[in-house]
Amino acid sequence: MNLFMTMKKMEPNQIIEVVSYDPGAREDIPAWCRLQGHTLLERRDVEKINHYYIQKK
Repeated sequence: MNLFMTMKKMEPNQIIEVVSYDPGAREDIPAWCRLQGHTLLERRDVEKINHYYIQKK
């Protein structure tokens, strides 16, 4: 799924959960949120799976 396209379809202040198995996402997703102006509310790590909760600006 393309996160950018999904976020474009969302209403402001809606929250999406992104699940990733990619260790590089730990740096990429927070940086992407900052660049796009979205808020990374939380990151949960469960073994090798990362859950990101992002609020659209």
